[in-house]
Amino acid sequence: MTAPVSPIPTAPTQQKRARHVPERSCVACRRKRPQGQFVRLVRTDSGWVIAQKGQQGRGAYVCADTPGCWVAKRLGRLCGAQAAHLSSSLQAHHERTSSN
Repeated sequence: MTAPVSPIPTAPTQQKRARHVPERSCVACRRKRPQGQFVRLVRTDSGWVIAQKGQQGRGAYVCADTPGCWVAKRLGRLCGAQAAHLSSSLQAHHERTSSN
């Protein structure tokens, strides 16, 4: 004799899972944050540059809202002699984005 088949229980109000948020760390201060709170730097043939949307390549992240992370001395561990140029590029990028 076979047992009666019971319906599969379904919860009437299933809670949705929290969406995964990628976490990255700043190369200057080593602080971990969600990826959206960083500026992405990409290494190209001409050196390190601020990444455009979707640009591929070796990447690194720097805090977008912390000017202390843009100091050439802190960026030196990432890009060496190009740190001073990258520091000024980050300052200019911040001024452009904050004025919008």
